[in-house]
Amino acid sequence: MDFDKATLLANLKTLQGVIMTKYKMITGDPNINPLLIEEVKNDYYFVTGLIDDIVRERITEFPLVERTNMVSGRTFLEEPGTPPYLSPACEAYWSM
Repeated sequence: MDFDKATLLANLKTLQGVIMTKYKMITGDPNINPLLIEEVKNDYYFVTGLIDDIVRERITEFPLVERTNMVSGRTFLEEPGTPPYLSPACEAYWSM
């Protein structure tokens, strides 16, 4: 699946900034679980690596589609051929 490189990079950089803001907020709180801090840090590194891969053209197509979780309403990425019973975007997933 082809993608609009400029739009995708802009969205990823915005996401990167949101993750960094969250990381700065939770690292100062002694009550936050260290595993959550590590997870947020890993998310930041993943997005940063993805941006780098797109800029250096190591990724020229984006094989995932954006879906919306039926229960939480949050968006996520999944493979285009994901069966409905394995996708949180489908009723079949939640009815099992």
